Amino acid sequence: MSSPPATRTARRRLGEVLVEQGAVTEEQLEAALEAQREAARERRRVRLGQVLVDMGFASERQIAAALAGALSLDLVDLGSLPLQTDITRMLPRAVAERHLVVPVSRDDNGQVTLACADPTNVLAIDDVKLYAGINDLRIVVASANQIRDLLTRIWSLSDDNADVASMLEEIDDAIDEPEDDDSSYGDAPTVRLVNSILADAVRLRASDIHVEPQATQVRVRYRVDGLLRDVMNAPRSAAAGIISRIKVMSNLDIAERRVPQDGRTRLQIEGALIDARVSTLPNIHGEKVVVRLLSRADSIPPLTKIGMGEKQLESLLGALVSPQGLILITGPTGSGKTSTLYSAIQHIKTPDRNIVTLEDPVEMGVTGITQVQVHERSGMTFSRGLRSVLRQDPDVVLVGEVRDSETAKLALEASLTGHQVLTTLHTNSAPAALTRLVDMGVEPFLVASSLTLVVAQRLVRRVCDSCAQTYTPPDRIMATLGIDADDLANATPRRGAGCNECAGTGYRGRHDFFEVRPVTAAMRAVLMSTPNEGAVAAAAAAEGMQTLRACAIGKANAGLTTFEEVLRVTQVDSASGLHCNACGGALESDMVACPWCAAGIDRGHCGHCDRQLEPEWRVCPWCRTPTTPRGNEAAAASDDALPRVLLVDSDPESRSHVTSVLAGIVEVDEVSTAGDGIEKAAGGGYDGILVQHSLPDLSGGDLIRLLRTEARTSVLPMMLLADLHSDVEDEARNAGANDLLRTPVDPTVLRERLLALVTRSAQVG
Repeated sequence: MSSPPATRTARRRLGEVLVEQGAVTEEQLEAALEAQREAARERRRVRLGQVLVDMGFASERQIAAALAGALSLDLVDLGSLPLQTDITRMLPRAVAERHLVVPVSRDDNGQVTLACADPTNVLAIDDVKLYAGINDLRIVVASANQIRDLLTRIWSLSDDNADVASMLEEIDDAIDEPEDDDSSYGDAPTVRLVNSILADAVRLRASDIHVEPQATQVRVRYRVDGLLRDVMNAPRSAAAGIISRIKVMSNLDIAERRVPQDGRTRLQIEGALIDARVSTLPNIHGEKVVVRLLSRADSIPPLTKIGMGEKQLESLLGALVSPQGLILITGPTGSGKTSTLYSAIQHIKTPDRNIVTLEDPVEMGVTGITQVQVHERSGMTFSRGLRSVLRQDPDVVLVGEVRDSETAKLALEASLTGHQVLTTLHTNSAPAALTRLVDMGVEPFLVASSLTLVVAQRLVRRVCDSCAQTYTPPDRIMATLGIDADDLANATPRRGAGCNECAGTGYRGRHDFFEVRPVTAAMRAVLMSTPNEGAVAAAAAAEGMQTLRACAIGKANAGLTTFEEVLRVTQVDSASGLHCNACGGALESDMVACPWCAAGIDRGHCGHCDRQLEPEWRVCPWCRTPTTPRGNEAAAASDDALPRVLLVDSDPESRSHVTSVLAGIVEVDEVSTAGDGIEKAAGGGYDGILVQHSLPDLSGGDLIRLLRTEARTSVLPMMLLADLHSDVEDEARNAGANDLLRTPVDPTVLRERLLALVTRSAQVG
């Protein structure tokens, strides 16, 4: 028997319930009701719940809870429910998305549970009964965001194997000629497949789409929250059609396959216009295509909402209102620098200001300003373009990137002649940006006199709210970050357990965090006298400026991200000299404490005289006491003992299989997370480490990279285990892995390769 219509079960008004629950105040409710009445006068029908969300008075989750309470219905968390595709696809996609409803389960009696964002919408429920042919419905309430996310997963390309297989079969059937003949591909199935890939990427919040022809297949990957994710594999025969279709959409030459090409296109995905930048790169298997999905100007958050702290925002706003000066934003590619620049431009854009930008490429159009595209081949370089821009009577100049000394000097000189200049530079920290300009040939006095503010930023993955739970970070992670238990006294660290909404990663979305350095008189004096990174960082620390890592730790303390993620994103490249793991400050080789943040530094000490040792030393040069550079004291005491290996793998079945394969050859210790692996490895006593690439908190490559920065584990042999189709060769090499094995691996090969690795290590030690 179906549940009674929602309109008959209503007992209390939504606004009354929200006020009673303390979600909104009486004043906020009255303001929302007035906005709803105003919309009605304009013949626009909007529901009170949506008005409250739009005005920022309540969250969608609070609205859903109030609706459930007002109508005496159950509130469900869709993120915790198992995904049953056969049930959730009972409704046509268009109907489910139009009404924000989704069937989630069916009991033994045939009753279907329908999750609704608005259970008062009787027409929506009638449509469900009509299209699905069901009369027995149980209505429950879920937030609109959760329903949208679930609908995205339901029709995700990576899960929609049947539809994808059907399209690929049609493409395969259409191939009647050799592969090199583009005309042999069936247009309709290829067009539908490409459209599905693009639409799926947008729904999954991807920033990039990678289409990669390989020897036997075409691999499609999305970059979601900064990390690449495998989506699908297509037959090798489909490569030419897929790539040609993308090139046609972006006005590229489909006949030219020998040189790289760049283009742009505008996509219409589910009624929304999305700009995309397309890049092709010839390789030995054809052409790789990367599609960058660009944000639109109207989606850029205001400057006050980008995630800066109060003092940081105050410093930036103060620099922006200055009539002249140079504001520098630094960070690696993909750290959000462009979005911050556009937020700043939107903040200062007024009719009485002439704002000109010089970009390569122009990623998003902004009304009311002049945007110029750099074109290196035609001679329109940053330096030449900047000279021309300065003759256009600008008040504010945005230079997309400082790539050479000439552009750097021009930008600094322009800031001295009455112009406000904003630009970006690729460095790891704000102090490094100042010294980079000096290294590029700019005179220190010019940097000191013209630079107003430096902002360094990164993006860190956000803990998934649907599966977040409190946790205590491992001691070794905390030690590496330079914090202890006392620092967590008022903290609420959280970690995602993994659910449907976050694809099992524990993370969903990203946060910006910043290091903002106003160039003060003290810093100018340092730049003039000792323009090096350590001195600049010390001057900034003396004035109480928060470092990039300290800001990220604050996000982890608040439960917005994890400490493992902070360590991954803010780690210091040890190849560029010795740096403090806590603050990134430059260190001398014999320092035992960081002079900038007072964190302890332990690269290993002699057990006899307690003098500082380097990781690779085999004997203490002061007292001649032999050392064990691999931290393998236990193994050194007994030549007959089996080699000890640490296995870091999150899959219990995989751990059990590897342990059984290596039984009698090596002694295996097992852990399931990167955090536990770091803590266990620091205890010493191991002859090698096996790391599975897919871990819940860090990737295997990131874990190996971290272990290489620790004295006790820096010279240990490490092997990375990766899925057969994972493209991790470059990551393994750059991280410092000694060997890479593909899983499932032949037991004999695993035994031989691992034994050779630890034996070779013992001989070297």
